[in-house]
Amino acid sequence: MTSGEIRYLHPNGNTSRIIGYSATDAGRAEGWHAEDHDNHPLLMVVDEAKTVADPLFEAISRCQPTRLLIASSPGGSSGAFYRAFTKEADMWKKHSVTAFDCPHITQVQIDEVIQRYGEKHPLTRSMIYGEFVDIGSESLVISLNQLQHCLTTPPAFKPGTRVAGVDFAAGGDCNVLAIRDGNKVLPFLAWRDRDTMAAVGRFIVEFKKAGLEANNIFADASGLGMPMCDALAEAGWEVNRVNFGSTAYDADAYTNRSAEMWYGMAKKIDGAEIILPEDDDLTAQLTCRKSLVNSKGKLGVESKDSMRARGLASPDKADALALCLDGGNMRFDLTFQIERPTWKSLQAMMEFHDPVMAGFEAGG
Repeated sequence: MTSGEIRYLHPNGNTSRIIGYSATDAGRAEGWHAEDHDNHPLLMVVDEAKTVADPLFEAISRCQPTRLLIASSPGGSSGAFYRAFTKEADMWKKHSVTAFDCPHITQVQIDEVIQRYGEKHPLTRSMIYGEFVDIGSESLVISLNQLQHCLTTPPAFKPGTRVAGVDFAAGGDCNVLAIRDGNKVLPFLAWRDRDTMAAVGRFIVEFKKAGLEANNIFADASGLGMPMCDALAEAGWEVNRVNFGSTAYDADAYTNRSAEMWYGMAKKIDGAEIILPEDDDLTAQLTCRKSLVNSKGKLGVESKDSMRARGLASPDKADALALCLDGGNMRFDLTFQIERPTWKSLQAMMEFHDPVMAGFEAGG
């Protein structure tokens, strides 16, 4: 446990103490008691309450504070802080603060977050509207209704640079090549091949047939993908390597790159921004992966081990689609229909524009 103390002498002669401490062991959070609730009250303040485990709250309750103040930005739909706004709401006096209530947060910053994640994105609901991220164990990253809407009401075709996503086979899974021409995803190429070098040769043939360039190909470099990418490089195809388990570019929002790409894909599908091919395997894979959220409110996706335990196949086509839609997480892609800034304007932005939502805490 770490702690610090500030003493305050009131003009009337009374002395007050402010003691700040952090603890992960519930036993070390005990021992604070009010000598007299009327003349020497005890106020306990719990900051970032969404991350405080129940045993620590139980230890705090045994201290019997005169007043207990808990504050936090909203996180997942579990824990003591969440219960204070739901089934234990009658026990608390509650205050909710949204981004619109904060004078230091501009409308431009709010609009940037909504444009970046989408109005319905859990992070937007949390950061802007101060709502809890209501993601249960049975929630899906992409619902069947969202996918069907995208399939039945596609946007107009806007041709563009061809970008590909590559998912290499592991075990009995398929090698998959997903190709996007502008906002249109072409029919998937998928095959099984136990000979990895033969699979590399097949990928190269398909790359050439599709008119792809190596710098526009994004391949899964996790596990078996690493030697496959090495083999492609030796053959003259230095593709972009993406590790699904690596740190997300937006690490405040997502648990890893896989989650970041899957939620980015979900946003494009929900907004019917892309033209998808009719593919039963793809439909099944896109609409079976569960959403997860950790105690810090970061969004994640169900692990492949968990999916296998539920009797589901590896989402190889869905992963390849996520790779070709993400395109290496390019900032200026299908999601942001804005002009590419000049280097001079970027320098000016870095000098005079505060980071979006830096230090922002919304919630009860």
